[in-house]
Amino acid sequence: MGIKHQIGRVVFALGSRLSGRTLTSIDNLLNYMAVGQWTRARGLRAVPSFRDKYRLFERIARDVAHQRTLYLEFGVFQGATMRVWSKLLQNPSSQLHGFDSFEGLPEDWSLLERRGLFSTGGVVPVLDDPRVKFFKGWFEDVLPTYSPPEHDQLVVSLDADLYTSTLYVLRWLKPHVVPGTYLYFDEFRHRHHEMKAFTEFEQETGMQFEAIGESLCWQHAAFRRTG
Repeated sequence: MGIKHQIGRVVFALGSRLSGRTLTSIDNLLNYMAVGQWTRARGLRAVPSFRDKYRLFERIARDVAHQRTLYLEFGVFQGATMRVWSKLLQNPSSQLHGFDSFEGLPEDWSLLERRGLFSTGGVVPVLDDPRVKFFKGWFEDVLPTYSPPEHDQLVVSLDADLYTSTLYVLRWLKPHVVPGTYLYFDEFRHRHHEMKAFTEFEQETGMQFEAIGESLCWQHAAFRRTG
């Protein structure tokens, strides 16, 4: 019996005794390692780091607040992030569109975060801003019939969490992601989900992006298309 097989049997036996919470914690450690490797390979060690995602939003807003900006949010939940952007975007001609089924995740995200998490029971948040509009339904049902309104600047918030959902949205966005477009990821550090989807999108399209900033060791990350 080879040493690798022996180690495998030990790890297998250990895994059978661990709780889902412990396994999730181990997986999160691997996520930190993976994003560290990802940033090193791209020379992104000097990317500005922000205290939290709200400071990162403010950094993006410095460039777009007064432009005719279209803000697209994928994964709305209770509307907390949409409320922040409603205040940051000061041009009355800006528009903010949110997309969500409001029925929670369509599939499991991890051992602990299961299908249906983040459901609001179908309840759509209400914001006191006429520029805000919500599109209720699964992305694959809603996006084929959606046409982005005219705009001078595009900011996209990707908070669908799942690889499949994020990649679907990115592929749909392809013709709209022009140089200067901002992409924000709310759970970028998960190596099998948002980070994987973004990496595949780059490879498929050949688009180039610069990192604008991150927070909480790349849990949150923002990029701008350069070419």
